[in-house]
Amino acid sequence: MTSTVATTSAVPWPESVLISPERVISGNPSASTFVLYRDSRTEAGLWKVEPGEFTTRLTGYREFIHIVSGSGQLIHDDGGTIDLRAGTVVALPEGWAGRWRITESLVKSYSIVSQY
Repeated sequence: MTSTVATTSAVPWPESVLISPERVISGNPSASTFVLYRDSRTEAGLWKVEPGEFTTRLTGYREFIHIVSGSGQLIHDDGGTIDLRAGTVVALPEGWAGRWRITESLVKSYSIVSQY
């Protein structure tokens, strides 16, 4: 079995893609995803996003994230807020809905586990 090791300064980031306009609340956010592992039920990698605010909904999966750098907030549809900065760890359940408010370019490591 081969191990994958990445440091954010050495990641060969794919070209950033604009967040879908129907999800954008403010700014012109774009994101890039570097996948480290994927199988039929799980995915793990790094995600980099530029400042802006946009909606998100976890449908059919749960996500575990660790903020590597940058800052912002996750704001749940019920108004609850999670401040994001380097070192923050969050577990989001399937069905979580809210928005990302990114104030400084942010990098997270993530693991997604499918419900199916």
